[in-house]
Amino acid sequence: MKRLIMLVIAIMLATGGAPGPVLGQAPIESELALITPVSKFIHDAALKAFADYAKEKWNVTVKVSAIPAGTPVAYGRIVEWKGKPEVDIFWGGESALFEKLVEQKLLQKLEISRDAWDAIPTSVGTPKPIPLKDKDGFWVGTALEPYGLVYHPKKIQRLGIAEPREWDDLLNPKLRGEVAQCAPTRSSSSNATYEVILSMYGEDRGWEWLTKLAANTGHFTARSRDVPTVVAKGEYSVGFAVPSYMAFEERLAGFEIKFVAPAASFRSRRSTRSRARRARPPRWPWSSWEACGRISNARSRTSTTRPSRRNGPTRSS
Repeated sequence: MKRLIMLVIAIMLATGGAPGPVLGQAPIESELALITPVSKFIHDAALKAFADYAKEKWNVTVKVSAIPAGTPVAYGRIVEWKGKPEVDIFWGGESALFEKLVEQKLLQKLEISRDAWDAIPTSVGTPKPIPLKDKDGFWVGTALEPYGLVYHPKKIQRLGIAEPREWDDLLNPKLRGEVAQCAPTRSSSSNATYEVILSMYGEDRGWEWLTKLAANTGHFTARSRDVPTVVAKGEYSVGFAVPSYMAFEERLAGFEIKFVAPAASFRSRRSTRSRARRARPPRWPWSSWEACGRISNARSRTSTTRPSRRNGPTRSS
């Protein structure tokens, strides 16, 4: 058997509650790790909530950890692990790469009751619906987020231009060298933003637009999460961002930064979670959605506005 990563939906995970371990059942393990593009203040709160739950529910002290990585980078590492991942959960990003992991048999199906699974809509949005779950039960969406722009109002004012409101505002010649972005090969949110532009303008005009944007770009960050950071610090004037767990974190920290979702066209981000296929069944009761509900609540408290270890905790299938 190969190791596996788990994607669990925050909404769903609050709906049930499985019983604790029974006599004769393999002991619950005491380590949980994840790989994620989700901001540190979010995944730290989620892991703490799970550790608190495990202590209360099973009297187990859980060692929790996270590897921060953009979605494409996380995907690459999971593939490189070749069925022996170093984490339990892959949380965050677009579904396309999760589907590729399913094709490579690197994900394990979720342990969700049929009633709970059926309660999740298959998709949302028009005219091109966004899928919210895998048809075979390997991954499920956890949140919908808009893509947009973050900018430093004082820097924009000093440049003598109006505050950005639409995508085309990024092409202002006065912003040459002032735009920060992450390469779409390193970030699913950047990739999706490029898709917005290409869908809005078409292939030819879209790539022409992106070429002009490159001329105004002064820095490509290692992660999309770093874009609002460099903008908030005043190193650059404007960039792409997802608001709730990226742009707003800097706002909460006291930086002067603003977010705007362009009215012309933007696509909603559907953050995803999955469970990695692993060498042997893990020993955590993943069907206990109560724990995930607490994680969801912890995340809500920290946000003002969304794989498998060798000894990772899960429950035998």
